[in-house]
Amino acid sequence: MSSRDAERTSTAPGSAPAPPTAAEKPLLSVARVSKHFGGVQALTDVCLDVAAGRVHGLIGPNGAGKTTLFDIISGITAASVGTVTYIGQDVTKKSCTARARFGMRRTFQRAQVFSWLSVEDNVLAALEWRGGGGGVLADLVAWPTRRSLEKTRREQAEQVLEWCGLADSRRVPAGSLPLGRQRLVELARAIVDQPQLLLLDEPTSGLDETESERLGEFIRSLRDKGTAVLLVEHDAGFVMRMCDRIAVLNLGSVLAEGTPAEIQANEAVRDAYLG
Repeated sequence: MSSRDAERTSTAPGSAPAPPTAAEKPLLSVARVSKHFGGVQALTDVCLDVAAGRVHGLIGPNGAGKTTLFDIISGITAASVGTVTYIGQDVTKKSCTARARFGMRRTFQRAQVFSWLSVEDNVLAALEWRGGGGGVLADLVAWPTRRSLEKTRREQAEQVLEWCGLADSRRVPAGSLPLGRQRLVELARAIVDQPQLLLLDEPTSGLDETESERLGEFIRSLRDKGTAVLLVEHDAGFVMRMCDRIAVLNLGSVLAEGTPAEIQANEAVRDAYLG
């Protein structure tokens, strides 16, 4: 999408979120992060802050380092240099599992579902880490507390499936769905256990217009509940509509950061990405 199209889209009445205030403390802080793969420098001295209840966009040309930064934030890849602080803790050396249990969730550029499981079981899988108490014995004898917990989890999953428009596909193997529907399964799995930070990597890819609008509603709802959202997306119009702030990566470095209006007006950004 051209910058002119993005500007038209971003000015839709009532669509722009309120700007962040200076007093907000970051839920996530990336400080001077660099990453090299052998002789290839993927990221250089990247700094980024994301506040709770805010949507922060991350845009840039292909190969700019966006997914590498996501992998470092979520713990899939270790930074060569720099720190990642989340909810006041240095999580730079924490595993992706530990970060997920602290309330950090993500989706992937290529949808990653458990293809052999039903849609419902994909979503329920995100709740299993909390356990149920009593171990195997509780399962065998069906303790009341275990039955109650299972009922609660299924109600939680049902609510999210309805919200994502997936209720009619709950029994269908997730891998048999079209790409756009698989992305919604991945989103449902990411949000069923209320995240504090949600990382969305190219979430509109494969979605039709109706599904993209639904995704926008999800993001606004999560933001209103206090969830921080970090969004990598090539659809410039979607980014401009949804985000409070946007950072632009180019050749592994932050080229610019600001409000959607500031990013659209930045000539360097226009030349590198929006033009």
